[in-house]
Order: sequence, then C-alpha cells, then structure tokens
Amino acid sequence: MREIYSMNYDWKFYDGDIQDRSFDCTHGNVSKNPSWMKSGNNGVAKWGYPDLDWQDIDLPHDFVCERGEFSETASASQGSLVKGIVWYRKTFELKKEDSEKCVTIEFDGIFRNYEVWLNGHLLGMEISGYKSVSYNIDDVCSYEDVNVIAIRVDATDCEGWWYEGGGIYRNVRLVKTSKLHVGQWGTFVKYTVLEESKAEVVCDTTIYNEYDKVMVFDLVTQIINQAGEVVEEIRNINSIKPHSQLVVMNCINMDKTILWDIEDPYLYKLNTLIKKDNEIMDCYETKFGIRTVHFDNETGFYLNGKNIKLKGVCCHEDHAGVGVAVPDALHEYRIKLLKEMGCNAYRTSHNPPTPALLDACDKLGMLVMDETRVMDTSEEYVQQLKTLIKRDRNHPSVILWSLGNEEMNIHGTDVGIRIYKRLIRIAKSLDPTRKTTYAMNCNWYDISEFNESHNFSVEVGGLNYNLMRNFNKYDTLHEKYPEMVLVGTENASTLSTRGLYCEEPSSNDASITFKSSHECIFEKAQRNQIVSGYGEVYPPWGSTPMETWTSVDTRDFMAGVFIWTGFDYRGETIPYRWPFTVSHFGIMDLCGFPKDIYYYYKSWWTNEDTLHIFPHWNWEGKEKELIDVCVFSNMDCVELFLNDKSLGIKEITKAVKATWQVPYEAGTLKAVGYKGEEVIMVKEVKTTKKASKIGITSNKSELLANKNDVCIINIEALDEDGYFVQTSNELLEFSIKGEGKIIGTGNGNPMSHEQDKLLQRKLYHGLCQVIVQSNFQTGDIILTVEGKDFEQTQIQLKSIETNEFKYVGKVSKDIALAKIIGRRDAADGLV
Repeated sequence: MREIYSMNYDWKFYDGDIQDRSFDCTHGNVSKNPSWMKSGNNGVAKWGYPDLDWQDIDLPHDFVCERGEFSETASASQGSLVKGIVWYRKTFELKKEDSEKCVTIEFDGIFRNYEVWLNGHLLGMEISGYKSVSYNIDDVCSYEDVNVIAIRVDATDCEGWWYEGGGIYRNVRLVKTSKLHVGQWGTFVKYTVLEESKAEVVCDTTIYNEYDKVMVFDLVTQIINQAGEVVEEIRNINSIKPHSQLVVMNCINMDKTILWDIEDPYLYKLNTLIKKDNEIMDCYETKFGIRTVHFDNETGFYLNGKNIKLKGVCCHEDHAGVGVAVPDALHEYRIKLLKEMGCNAYRTSHNPPTPALLDACDKLGMLVMDETRVMDTSEEYVQQLKTLIKRDRNHPSVILWSLGNEEMNIHGTDVGIRIYKRLIRIAKSLDPTRKTTYAMNCNWYDISEFNESHNFSVEVGGLNYNLMRNFNKYDTLHEKYPEMVLVGTENASTLSTRGLYCEEPSSNDASITFKSSHECIFEKAQRNQIVSGYGEVYPPWGSTPMETWTSVDTRDFMAGVFIWTGFDYRGETIPYRWPFTVSHFGIMDLCGFPKDIYYYYKSWWTNEDTLHIFPHWNWEGKEKELIDVCVFSNMDCVELFLNDKSLGIKEITKAVKATWQVPYEAGTLKAVGYKGEEVIMVKEVKTTKKASKIGITSNKSELLANKNDVCIINIEALDEDGYFVQTSNELLEFSIKGEGKIIGTGNGNPMSHEQDKLLQRKLYHGLCQVIVQSNFQTGDIILTVEGKDFEQTQIQLKSIETNEFKYVGKVSKDIALAKIIGRRDAADGLV
C-alpha cells in the first residue's frame, strides 16, 4: 500500500556555503570539494558529517525572512533583504522491508538553483524556484544504515521582480509505494456534464511496473462522495510489461452529480486501486470537482451555466512573519479573507503556486488562473509548464492556464507568436479541457495590429492595465476582434497605506503635516514620501478602484478583472526605494488587515450591506483644518454627521467615492446609510483616549497537534472605553506557554525593518499580528501580550489530537550510538 509521510521536521540548517565537502570522501586529499569527482563523493550528504553547530529548523523555511538582514545595497525588488547560499541536512531511516518498495522524495518547491544529494550521491539539480520535483531514491538509499539528505540552495539570484525569499519554503514528503503503482500526478479526471444531474467521468491513469516480470492486475476506480460513500465503481483487468508504464482509460457514468461551485465547492475523491491476487498493491487518491466552465466573447464567463463576472486579484505568496514559507493553514486564512471581500478569482502571479494554495481554493470555492513562470520553449521552461499542468489539472478551481506575463521582449513579434503557439499545443496535449491566456501589458492595443496581420489571437485575451486610463479602448478592441474573449488579467495597481492619511513623522521632525487626498498624485507621493490610505495614488499605468471596476462591470463582453494585488508583498516598493521594504499595491496589507479600499470592493463585490467611514478622528492640533472624510458603501445614499450635526447627504455609486471636507473638531463622526428612505446601517468613528488595553482575536481556538497547523492572532490597541485607537504605534511583547510556538509576527508597516521572528512588534496604526503553530503534543497554549502602559492580556488556545498525520522523525541519539557500536536497537525515527 501507498504510504505518505511529511518530511518537514527535524532538519539542520547552515547559513552560508560549504567549501570543504571532503568528509569521508575518496580523493579528499586531492580536493577540498570533491563532490563531482566520483559517484557518492559529497561528504555533506554522508552519515557522520559534523553538523552539531547547525541550526535546528522545521519546514517550510524562508531563510531570507528568518535572517531578517536589511541592507540599502540589497535589491529593493527583493524587499532590501540580504540573500545568499545555504545548506540543509536531514537524517532518516528506512525499514528493511522497504527494499521491496519504490521510495520517492517529493519537493513542492525550493528557492532556488539547488542541488539535492543523498548519501553522497547527486539526486538532481534545478534552476527554478517554483517547480515541483520528485526523486526516486531506490538506487542510492540505505535500508541498513542512516540515510542523509543534503541540499545546497543558492538564492543569490532572483527569477522575478518581487520578494521571492530563499530555501526549502514549501512542503516535502517521503512516499513509499509498491513496485507496481500509479505514478506521481498519475491520474487525469475529465468529465462531461449531461442533463438531469448526470455526468460522464473519464479517468486516464498512468501505471508503472518496476518489477522484472509482466504483471497482470485488476484496476479498480472508485468515485467517493464527501460522506465517504462509494457512489460509482468500475473494474478491469490489465497487464503491463516489466520496467514500463501503461496508460489506462476508464469511463464512469454518474446518475446523480453535485457540481463544484464557488458557493458550494463540492469535492469528490477518485480512488485508484491496483489489485493483484486480491491484494491491494497501491491506492492513489485524487480529489476533484465536477463543474462546467465557458467563456463567451459577448457575455463573459460562465460557471455551471451561470453568468459570473470574475472579481479577481493577483497575489504573490508572501505573508508577514513567515515570508514565502506560508504554512498550509495560512493559505486557507488568506483565501477566506479574499472570499469575505467578495473576491471569486485568484491569479497565481507570476509563477506556479504551492499545491496547498490550490487545495484551499478547491475547498473554499475560489476560481484560479494558474500561471507558469516564463513564456519560452527551451527544455527548461517547457518542462516547468508541463509539470504545472500535470500537477494541477485535477483541481476544479483552476479555470485558465496563463502561459506568460508581459513578455515585452517578444510579444508582438514573430518569435513571440511562434513560442506562444507551441505552448498552446503543449497545454492542449496535456489538458484539452481548459483554455489558455497570456497577460499582455499596457500596449496590448498596439500589438493587436500585428496579431491581425499574422491571423493570430490568444484564446482568452488577457489585458493588463490601460494606458492613460482610456477604457474605451476595451470597446474598440472588442469591435475590431468580436470573436476574442477578453479579461482584465492585471489592473488598477492602486497604491495605499493602511491607516496613513498624513506624512509620517521623521526621526528629526516629530511634526505631522496633513496632506489632503486631492494632493496625493503619483509625483507628489514620490516627493513627499506619502502614499495615503485614501487610494487615489496610482502609477502611470494604473487607475483608481472605481475606474477599474466600473470599466469592466459595465461591459458584458469583459469576463472580469484581476486587481493588482490582493495583499501587500515585500519588494516592488513603488514609488519608493530604501527605507521602504514592502509594496503598497495590496487591497490588504502584508498581515491581511484590510485597507480602506478593501471596503470599496466589498461594497460592490458582495450582496452584504456595507458602510465604511474613514479616516480616524484623532487630529489633535488640527482643529478647524479641513479633513477629507470618505465613505465606501453600497447604500443608495449616506448622510454624514459630526457631533450630531448633519453635514449633508451624498448619493453612492460604483463610479465615485463619497467625500466630505470636514473642519476638524473632536467628537464623533457618524455615517448613516439609506436604501430608499429606510436607515439600513450606522457607522461611527470617534476621537479616542490614549490606548491602554489590548484586544485579541484568533481565527481559531483549536489547533491540530501535528506541528503543522497554525492560527492567526490579531491584536489591536483599545482605549479605556474599548474603542479602537488607530493612531497607536507602541511596542508590544509576546510570550507563549504550552504546546505551541510563535513562528512569526508582523504589523503591515511598509517601511518596517523589524525582524519577523522576534517576540516583539510595534503596533502599526493600532494593529499587529502573531502567528502561532502547534507542537506534536496536545494541551493548552497560552499567548501573553504586554506593553508599556497597557494591561497585560492573554488568549488561550488548545492543541487537540489528530491521527491523520504521518511524518519522518529525526534519527535519535540512541540510533546514532547503535550505529557506532554496531547495535541495531529499535528507536524513533523509523518510518
């Protein structure tokens, strides 16, 4: 039977390169680095190599974020964080009976340019930091001695122009199978939805035979519903030659089908069983969902026959406290935040995502544009694309393959068109069920002329931005190419900072100079070092949220839009460089705290009554000065009051933000939202007292005791009356007791140089965040938060038992000693 174990735990980490790899190696007296001289010569990947002074770490691990070394000379696109070369080691044992099995190590992603060694032997090398890879270790593993895996990672160079971190930042697994087994990503579930809830499901299964003889076997294919019931099953007899592979196609008719939808993301499980003489040789599980997807050139996108406007965001995988080493549960948290805003689509910009992200999108009902890293037809980039499609094609959330993004060197050229045509053929050969797109940057309108002369167009036209905000070009393009499906693949790029409505005081000048939102144009933002929370700053290629959404929402032929970006991320600190380290593009900040423009999208992307008033109302020393007060809402109209005096009623539309200029006086701002003449909602912003209390909320109260589950704890500053103090920026300290640990902290400050792993963090505009991870043991977890002039506050969580998690533990000292003196005592670390 198939056995899957996590290999995320008990690694050793060395920060730096190792020049002398000659430990216990042949020819060690000839060269200090004999790894390449003979097979099995890498001493770092051999038992006994001295690593006692190496750091103990678990995965996923972003060493760049953990190191937290900022430098003005480091790349601003990488968040001004210092990168470099590092090593990882792990020891593990295999059972003697594993010699009759196939044993594989699977990596979801290592950033980047890495070598993987086992017991001194090279398993493989990869350039890409985003490609999932696996290595069969049958030839070089040991069933009698300890196995040692060593990985050299060179993250010095980058692939993109955003923060990419470094290290083994995604999950690792050890997989044991019979020598007769289903291959990795060895099933492809295709289906046709018929009338009256019926469906025809076709499954292609790739089977490998590593035995020295012909194997005759039964292939059993089962469809299992969410209740765990087998709803359909088919069996057939097959034979396969020795050391070969076989693709078997099975067709199953389902009489009753529940469709996967963004509102009800119903998932089935396909169990593929290989049986020989009534013994199960392998059981391979594939989660899938049944849904229909259609793009129409006149009316946009359809899911299960329902016309839906794509309300999407582009995202990088980067979060406060952990960098790119985002735990699985944190991916779910981020997708839930986007869903709450009304977002229904996610673009994996600009690289293959971690599988855990797609699992979260499948589970929660988020549509995905899945993107390869580079649009090219070299062996390297073709293999990256093939891996992406084979790995991800069973995810019902994936609706589009994106074959490239803004390849300015080649798009609109003969070379670019030849490359794109070949990539389409490759994609269709692996997955004929989905369309492809290419995200063209701002001059897409001009290159369409060239495409016309070549009688060529993309399947789904991906349009990034719109130069000079001339959205009528959408109409012109549609009139010129009426058969082309169009979607905004990257739009808006609105810049804003959560909670900031004036210039930050510098270390030399504690005064605050108020800036009206009307002055916040891009050039002045660069000069004055301010990107406010008003959301009216954007680069020359960008636009406001109001312009961006209404331009798509009012055109039926536009399938939807993907906003740049859902969350802030490190790097791309436009319009600044040092000392800024984090972008300003997000609808939410690096912690996932909503900025004000979040509520614009929530107003028009959901049916939930929404009313949001900003800014805060703590402007001591600014009495009688005009403050821009704004409202995002989906009410018909909103009336604003200051200390119960009406300041007038504003009509609410998708195209215009409601704004009042209000002379400041302390007290209460109150917004009253009407539909017709009925009062629907009331929201207030008050002048607060000094922050003295700490408010704590957690996204969950129980964690699975698997050293993998995490919860996100959000902390806010409150005054003595319990009101949120948005102007609080005090330092807080954290401590934890029980069966958990703090793996990161953050506050969303785009110019913070605080280390993500420190057990303290300044509040930023009243908020900060702590990420807590479970241990293997069950019990209480108590987080304590305290700060000067604050009441100490605690939150209690529980770590609960789980039996659904298997992992490769470390080789214990007992086993190490047994190796040395020739004994083989049973101990932990065996899998």
